[in-house]
Amino acid sequence: MIGKQLCLTSPAVIAGALVDGRENYLTLGGCGGLSLTPPLLYITLNKSHYTNSGIKENGYFSVNLPSTDMTVKTDYVGLVSGRDTDKSAVFTSFYGDIKKAPMIEECTVNLLCKIYKTIDLPHNEVFIGEVEETYVNADCLDCKVPDMKKINPMILAAGKYWGLGDIVGVAFKDGRALIKN
Repeated sequence: MIGKQLCLTSPAVIAGALVDGRENYLTLGGCGGLSLTPPLLYITLNKSHYTNSGIKENGYFSVNLPSTDMTVKTDYVGLVSGRDTDKSAVFTSFYGDIKKAPMIEECTVNLLCKIYKTIDLPHNEVFIGEVEETYVNADCLDCKVPDMKKINPMILAAGKYWGLGDIVGVAFKDGRALIKN
């Protein structure tokens, strides 16, 4: 046993928010899907993060999925605080129809989320967002379906960024071999 330490993986994502009218970005390892209908996802941030105030102020945040060639900039925006460093010029920002949170042009996938619910934890805040707009780089689509190999996301595990490997199975199909008629 290694104690109570969590050994989980998640995609490395960059949250975007407007804080006091300025674009700000923060790398997160706590992000995941919660529901398809309505489309809900969560991000979790330490309460001390500067980004939290912008999310609460505007009621929106973006989730941007960087590819593995963005490791240095992705790590950088997680190392420095927007309180002390203007991170607005690190990436090329863009806005969708709803101008409440910046998204990152260099990222292959961008989701704009409206706060659905906030959960207060002892050290963190969990922002549950309803996805209002989704953008996927056209080069990362295969017959209008996102292709994970082309998206080339980073996984954050054990303090390291990892690339995506090969397909090892097909969800909701492979396990059928064990279902008895």
